[in-house]
Amino acid sequence: MSEHYRYRKDKTHLSSTFRLPIDDYHYLKVYVWDNEDGMYENVMEGGDPKWESGKYLACFLGMDYLEDDETGEISLPKLFGEIHLVLNKFGVGIVVHELTHFLFYWMRTHLNTLLDADTFDDEVFSLLMGNLNKKFWNAFYKRYELVDGVWER
Repeated sequence: MSEHYRYRKDKTHLSSTFRLPIDDYHYLKVYVWDNEDGMYENVMEGGDPKWESGKYLACFLGMDYLEDDETGEISLPKLFGEIHLVLNKFGVGIVVHELTHFLFYWMRTHLNTLLDADTFDDEVFSLLMGNLNKKFWNAFYKRYELVDGVWER
């Protein structure tokens, strides 16, 4: 699990939260915070110098997964990860950046399948990213409207 993960959230500055289904079982949870303080209070520092400098306006946190030492089989948690964003501090680029962090984490958990060149199909991952991006913006636009250049609930 990411060293930045905080189980209990202080929802004082929480603007919205929603799930992004990855497949029929796994999902990402998205948190949209009203301000940087809200995000920083709910994501642990974890010893990252850039994080401690306050230069992050978004992050992806992957949850721990279990790997069987004998079989190499990986068990993934239903909640696969969290994306934290600060309202009015992100756009398409930051969302896809955090989704790319998710994708690499997802791919690491599927290495056994990926290493089999006969079954590797990059289109599967492209479709996954496209669908997550679409689901994110559909959920976001249901919750917010643009008023004088600022997103409001």
